[in-house]
Amino acid sequence: MRIRRSSVIVGTVGISLLAFAVILKFVIVPFATRLPADTDLTVGYEGTATLLDNTALQAGDARAALRTDVPITVDRHVVALSTDGGTAVIQDSLAVKATGAKLPTSSYTYAVDRSTLRGVRGPAGAGVEPAEGALTSAFPISPARDDLYTYYDPVTRTVVPVHYSGTDSRGGRKVNIYRFSAEGPVRNAALLHALPAALPKSLLGTLAPLLPADVVAAFTPTAVAALADPVPLTFTASTDIVAYVDEQTGVAIDQTIAQRVVAHTSLARQDVALLPVMALDFHITQASIRDLAHTASSAGLLLTLVGLVAPLALATLGLLLVVYALVRRSPPVPENGTGDGDQPPRETDSVAAAGEATATEASPSGTTAP
Repeated sequence: MRIRRSSVIVGTVGISLLAFAVILKFVIVPFATRLPADTDLTVGYEGTATLLDNTALQAGDARAALRTDVPITVDRHVVALSTDGGTAVIQDSLAVKATGAKLPTSSYTYAVDRSTLRGVRGPAGAGVEPAEGALTSAFPISPARDDLYTYYDPVTRTVVPVHYSGTDSRGGRKVNIYRFSAEGPVRNAALLHALPAALPKSLLGTLAPLLPADVVAAFTPTAVAALADPVPLTFTASTDIVAYVDEQTGVAIDQTIAQRVVAHTSLARQDVALLPVMALDFHITQASIRDLAHTASSAGLLLTLVGLVAPLALATLGLLLVVYALVRRSPPVPENGTGDGDQPPRETDSVAAAGEATATEASPSGTTAP
C-alpha cells in the first residue's frame, strides 16, 4: 500500500514530539529540579531565650543567674559546599544573637541526595553527620502528605519520625504541616565543648533558689558530702519543630523551633535534672516568610511550566500530528490509474508518451527511431 510522503514526514515529527515530551517529563525535569550546586539560602528567625549567666552564677547572684524571656534573633545559613553527581555536601549554620549574652554558633555538615534531600554517605574526609536516609535541612519537591519521612537531629544525633499534621497557608501559599521532636543526651561535640563539664561544689547552694523543690530536697548533707568536687555534669537536649512546607516546591515557608538543654548530675547513684542552661523558642520572621513565599511562587510557576504545561503541550501536538498522518496516509487513486497519488499525471507526460508510441509504430524494426 502506497503512503503519502507528507504523511510519513508529519508522522515522524509527531512521534518525535511524543518522545521528547516523555524525555522532558521523566528525564530532563527531574535532573533540572535537583538541589542546585549554587544553593545559598539565608533565613531570619526571632524569638526569646532562657539563659544561664555563668558570670552571675560564679558571683553567687542567683537572681541574675537565670535570665528569662531574653529577645533573640537567629540567622540560618544553608549553603552547598560541593556537588558530585547526585550527591551534595551542604552546611547548615545557626547563629543566635542575644543582648548581653554570647551564644555558640551551631554548624552542621550533611551529605544529601540532590533529588530526595535524604541523607546519604558522604565523600571520604567530608566530616558529615550520620544522617543516612533522613531529612536534614529541607524537604523535597512535592512533599508527601503522610508520615513517610524521618528527621536527623544533630544535637542528640538521633533519627526521629516526621508526622504530617494537615494543611494551612503561609504567605499566600498552601503548605503541609509537619511536626517532629527529638530528645536524648547531648552528643554534638561542638555543643558539649561550649558547656561546662563540671560545677564547683560550693556553687550548689547558689543554685538552690533556681531548682525545683523536689530537687533541692534530694540534696541532703549526706548526699552533697558524697559528691565529687567539682561536681561532674551531663546534659540532655530536646528539640520540637513545626514546619510549614510549600506543597509544590518543598520550601519551608514558616517554621517554629523550640530547643532546650538541661544540666544533670548523679546524686546517690540517681540521675538528677538540675536546671536548663539554655532554652530557645524562635520562629521565622514575617520578612523571611514573604521572601520564602515569593521564592516558592516563582519556583512553582517554573515547575508548572516545565514539568506540566510543556510536556502536555508537546504530547498533545505530537498525538494530533500522528493522528493526522494516519488519517491522510493513503494517497487518492486517480481515475486513469496512473500517478503517484501525491500529484495527478501531468499533461506533458501524456503528450510525450503518445509521441513515443507513434514513433514505435513508424519504425520498420519495431524499435524506437533514432
